[in-house]
Amino acid sequence: LLHHLIFALLFALLVATDIYLGSTSYAAFRIISKPLILIFLILYFLQYKKGIEDSISKHIFIALVFSFLGDIFLLFDHLSVLYFILGLGSFLGAHVFYAFGFYQQGATKVKFDFWFAAIFLSIYGVALYSSLYANLGSIKIPVAVYVLVILLMAIMAYKRKGNVSDSSFLFVFIGALSFILSDSVLAINKFLTPLPYTNFLVMGSYATAQYLI
Repeated sequence: LLHHLIFALLFALLVATDIYLGSTSYAAFRIISKPLILIFLILYFLQYKKGIEDSISKHIFIALVFSFLGDIFLLFDHLSVLYFILGLGSFLGAHVFYAFGFYQQGATKVKFDFWFAAIFLSIYGVALYSSLYANLGSIKIPVAVYVLVILLMAIMAYKRKGNVSDSSFLFVFIGALSFILSDSVLAINKFLTPLPYTNFLVMGSYATAQYLI
């Protein structure tokens, strides 16, 4: 238990450092702090993945690697839209592998609440995409695909309900929702209107998502 607590504290310190750097004139140092967050998380996962089926742990590991690549690409998205597309593609890959991993743990029979969650998430996705659509320019289709995949990932996270422990279900589903929150804030800030405390909201919810998943 102690080593998990130590990791959580060090992870929180890393995230806080990255958020601080992003809000100061030292933002260039995020080229170090931001990748370290996922490197730290990947090493922790590899150390303590015992008890997770091999096929599922492979999907989660690949998702984390894609996330690491996405973090690096998005550090340079202010230079060219290409970096944004590469970052989007990397996180698309991450969500695909997360979704596959969650699907393998999913219940074979789903109840009414699953369909309610799926419909609610779908409505949210349509509403968000519709609000961004006019400002997406040449990346309308890539963004549409990304929205569909991240929603599918969250729906597959909910599908685990009843087939895993309550704590595992809650951690992963809240993590999936945190991912959606992070990407929503990022998209609204980039394509719709500037938001206050963007770096804090994006990185805080993103790091929470990765940690809980």
